[in-house]
Amino acid sequence: MLHSMLEDQAAGLRRMLGKQDTKKFVVLSAIPATHKNNLIFNLASTLIRMGNSTHLLDTRIDYSGVSSKLTQLITYNLWDLSVQNKPIENAYYEFMQGGRVSHLGRQPTQEMLNQTSKLELLSSNIKSLNEESNIWLLDSELRLDNPFLIPEYSESDVILIVSSSPNSIKSGYSQLKHIANTVGRKKVSLLVHQSDEIQSQLIYKNISNAAKNYLSIPLSFLGNIPNDEYLSKSQLLGKSIIDAFPLSKSANAFKNITELLTDQKLKQQYVAKPSTPQSLVLEH
Repeated sequence: MLHSMLEDQAAGLRRMLGKQDTKKFVVLSAIPATHKNNLIFNLASTLIRMGNSTHLLDTRIDYSGVSSKLTQLITYNLWDLSVQNKPIENAYYEFMQGGRVSHLGRQPTQEMLNQTSKLELLSSNIKSLNEESNIWLLDSELRLDNPFLIPEYSESDVILIVSSSPNSIKSGYSQLKHIANTVGRKKVSLLVHQSDEIQSQLIYKNISNAAKNYLSIPLSFLGNIPNDEYLSKSQLLGKSIIDAFPLSKSANAFKNITELLTDQKLKQQYVAKPSTPQSLVLEH
């Protein structure tokens, strides 16, 4: 009953908000795939509960994305559906009211770009889906493929997920370098996973300073997801944190992140002379 009430409230919010501008975020991760997928689904669920129609698009070609466990529920990826001219509803699975997940394709984006007529069909289908969702989260790995090459996603902002481990921080910074070298200047927001606020702010300040000075990439602090036992409990229940434990610290963190993403309140935060701990030294 509670689940039904939450869905009714979310649907009511969407009606009250009316037609909203479509916002797209390429999600890059420096944490294990399982943690990343759970985080993205929790973020999507929170966005939906707060009145946003949300589409998760798995652009990965390595079978580690958000659609990896739903392959039997998604009849066609967007590319194959466009090429074979199948009905658009075969390209996604509705995992909750107001939430859809789909997969872009199994071939590199560059190969898609070389097939102009088929790319036009893909673009047409993406535009159709845009009418149904105001938030898109693109689960991506730029080293394997680049969703920014597809016109409909070229202006997407970036969410970069890191944890507090030195290897994750270095991997995250390496991905920023890859963005600078292959995509150019992008609006990037940092999300720190399984970390308290003080530690997360320190991580953000160090990465932000390096990105500003060496890559000319402005970095914003999106927030942190605390190391909360209720996250694993909600996973065992097969529910999102916002549905299972709406008063938990992690649920509140996802709410704050959702407000920043939807209200465009991300603020640039720079530090004049941050001190980088030895364990967090980044290679430029």
